[in-house]
Amino acid sequence: MILKKRFSAFSTFLLFFFILQISNVFAQNEKFPWQFSFGINAVDTFPTNTAKNGALFEDFFNVIDHWNFGSIPGYLGLTNHLGRGFSFGGRFSFNKITHYGNLPGDDNYYNLDVHLKYDLNKIFKGERFHPYMDIGGGYAIFDTTGAGYFNLGAGLEYLVGEKQRTALQLGSVFKNTGESYGVKHFQHYLGIGILFGNGDNDGDGILNKQDDCPEIPGLEEFNGCPDTDGDGIQDSEDKCPDIPGLLEFQGCPDTDGDGIPDNEDECPDVPGLAQFNGCPDTDGDGIQDSEDKCPDIPGLQAFQGCPDTDGDGVIDSEDECPDSPGLPENNGCPKLTQETEDRIVEIAQKVYFEFDKTTLKPESLTVLNELIGIFTKHSNLDILIVGHADNIGADEYNLDLSLRRAKAVMNYLVSKGIDPKRVSTEGYGESRPEASNETRDGRKLNRRVEFDLNK
Repeated sequence: MILKKRFSAFSTFLLFFFILQISNVFAQNEKFPWQFSFGINAVDTFPTNTAKNGALFEDFFNVIDHWNFGSIPGYLGLTNHLGRGFSFGGRFSFNKITHYGNLPGDDNYYNLDVHLKYDLNKIFKGERFHPYMDIGGGYAIFDTTGAGYFNLGAGLEYLVGEKQRTALQLGSVFKNTGESYGVKHFQHYLGIGILFGNGDNDGDGILNKQDDCPEIPGLEEFNGCPDTDGDGIQDSEDKCPDIPGLLEFQGCPDTDGDGIPDNEDECPDVPGLAQFNGCPDTDGDGIQDSEDKCPDIPGLQAFQGCPDTDGDGVIDSEDECPDSPGLPENNGCPKLTQETEDRIVEIAQKVYFEFDKTTLKPESLTVLNELIGIFTKHSNLDILIVGHADNIGADEYNLDLSLRRAKAVMNYLVSKGIDPKRVSTEGYGESRPEASNETRDGRKLNRRVEFDLNK
């Protein structure tokens, strides 16, 4: 019975608004920047895709069974026109919840929202109808339980009245919450908006007769004239009126904080030096970054700011061995001597493994560490590790064992910091014996690794 009375009140309210005289009008704008609203609201918890309720928008228009109607007025709102179709405001509403979807209820409902509204008439260019969308947030209380909500809604304003200052409002807002104790719901509004605040052409809150710049929004401290960039210097005295700046630079910014205003700074986003017109010398080598091929590393004028760490006349970026003095014809690396090559061959002969395993014996690690030292000094040196085996056992097994042993040596070198791109492996099994497999000593020589160099 109570629900029918509320629905009857709603119908009467709706009829009242539609019999108002219609005329060609314009929505809340710079001429009437403020709007006060009041009317009736309805709360519906059913089509919200929550437990014990329907899917999203299911039975959305089931007014009789699901909508809870408040009294008249059931909401009060105030918005302010921001410009370009946007308005910002707040709204307070209250209601009586007699059912939650299909479940009975008897709770008071209170809600306070803030919202940003966009007038879609800026797109559709209509004369009377002003569809809109709004987004915002608020706090709603069901009985004694309150929760925060994120709101997304849409609606329609149809402006009426000869003086173009009254709007019929119809809208719906979905109020979503991530709090488990909150109640997701739709809230529908029907009401009247009263537009006011004329006499301030630029909408800056300063009456035209007191505004030195009545057609341009400004600030009270400048008698209504603007400070577009908000830097505390009014535009008429600001050399850079569209960019926030400093008083010491007559309103122009020093974005990088180097003491050189942006309008005189050739590198306004990077702190620099006066000697380079505000451009930086990051590495401090006396060559500004724009002319420095190696701006992050101190270098030499002779090499356009790039370093030659080892002093061999080959700049580091072209030096394959930047920490070891070398020869230009060898890309800055020292030449590998015959003595060093012979030593590498000796090292390979002293690499031993546990019997029938890939495990390196301890004495092998000592010579391999010496090989790592050679690698470090000659950073352009690559190596192929070749594994061999004797003829004891099956051919396929020996081939696999020789390859795994070669990889065991490679893995040790890589574990000590050698770039894996500099090391490769092959295994030949028993196919390339060094000596006869008919004797014990011969088989021992055939169980070996060899190092092939790529200098």
